[in-house]
Amino acid sequence: MKEITVNETKKRVVKILPCVKCGNDDIEIKDCGYTTFNVAWVKCLKCGHEVRVNNCDWTISQEAIDKTWNKENDPKILRHKYEQQLIEIQKKIDALPK
Repeated sequence: MKEITVNETKKRVVKILPCVKCGNDDIEIKDCGYTTFNVAWVKCLKCGHEVRVNNCDWTISQEAIDKTWNKENDPKILRHKYEQQLIEIQKKIDALPK
């Protein structure tokens, strides 16, 4: 008996955070899908805030695109990231001669 590979299309619901800059939830998700250096992006259709996902692979999973947008638009994650940057900047300031 011969085995064949079947490509299946699945539909699923994805939860996308609203834009961190304007609060809009009208978000556009795009994927070039045809180049070796595939690029995907998510863009707020109100203020234009954009998050790009670069991947040197033929395919970028929808999950990776969603995850990147949510990571860049989650206030808790951003707050932590900026607090860490402040700590590093303060260390540099403290290291300067008086």
